[in-house]
Amino acid sequence: MANEKCKMINFLTGYNKVVKKKYLLIGIPLVLATIGFIAILASRNVVKAPSDTSNDSTSDTSADQEVVVDQVVYPIQLTIEQATAINAVVNKKHKLPENYVPTLTSVAGGKMREDAATELEKLLDAASAIGNKLVIISSYRSYLTQVSTYDGYVNQYGQAQADTFSARPGHSEHQTGLAVDLGNNDGSCALETCFGDTAGGVWLATNAPNYGFIIRYPEGKEAETGYQYEPWHIRYLGADTAKAVASSGKTFDQYMNVVAGEY
Repeated sequence: MANEKCKMINFLTGYNKVVKKKYLLIGIPLVLATIGFIAILASRNVVKAPSDTSNDSTSDTSADQEVVVDQVVYPIQLTIEQATAINAVVNKKHKLPENYVPTLTSVAGGKMREDAATELEKLLDAASAIGNKLVIISSYRSYLTQVSTYDGYVNQYGQAQADTFSARPGHSEHQTGLAVDLGNNDGSCALETCFGDTAGGVWLATNAPNYGFIIRYPEGKEAETGYQYEPWHIRYLGADTAKAVASSGKTFDQYMNVVAGEY
């Protein structure tokens, strides 16, 4: 009986070894296959980092990118009250609220704030009286108009070049109702730097401060203003401030001690 019992134990021990070996042979490949399958599933669900979409052609070119200068985050958005001030500084680092719309009045085919319109009319009459007939090319532009204006230039010239002569929405002085682009009545050198060399352009640069206006983007100050020389673009500040800015040799931004330059 004892002998039979030993035989049974030996049989079971051998059987267990065979079974364990069999399951090991089957189990290891199964585990490896499962791990591989999980890895494949994981790879299909990887989420790309935001930087992977930086070249998306549908991105908004007019959107502001925040920059930090001397621990100050730009652009700074003016309040409605600040935007209304006659000496409000609007540039690539200081922007107007999207909903800012000044009270306007008609002048020589354009629209401006009343104080600026009154003096512009005097300026145009004085220029015309000595044979320098000047006309308005562009005056007030709303935020939405600036969106289409800027986007049009970006599509035509590319954003880098457009940024040298066209303001992004919210950054345009035209939205203040205090800025105007002038040109010769015959259309010569319209919105071109050569306007500054024409009789009308020379007269404007010399006499604009007497009527409260300045050449906002003067020659040789591109790095300070962030824009190319624009002898046709004048900004109303009132006679006292305009004369002070013009005689200082500074840009309006520098005179007001406000950071300007690029976006």
